[in-house]
Amino acid sequence: MRIAPYVIFNSVDHEFSNREIPIRSQGYIAGKITIEDDVWIGAHVVINKGITIGKGSVIGAGSVVTKDIPCYSIAVGVPCRIIKER
Repeated sequence: MRIAPYVIFNSVDHEFSNREIPIRSQGYIAGKITIEDDVWIGAHVVINKGITIGKGSVIGAGSVVTKDIPCYSIAVGVPCRIIKER
């Protein structure tokens, strides 16, 4: 696995579903992030909770990964989308 500088693994978010309780008092929602073998993650990528990045994939710099990325994909953008297979 190759991870460039300034990558953010965002595995926890604030809960905010109840309007009657301040957001700071509602707790957190956590989720697993899975990065499989031989993945290259570019600089300044954000990977959100619950995501799996499949074996051999490349994530372009500055991308925000909000959905699973299948094996051997090249994905870029905000939100991250697959542009081709390798």
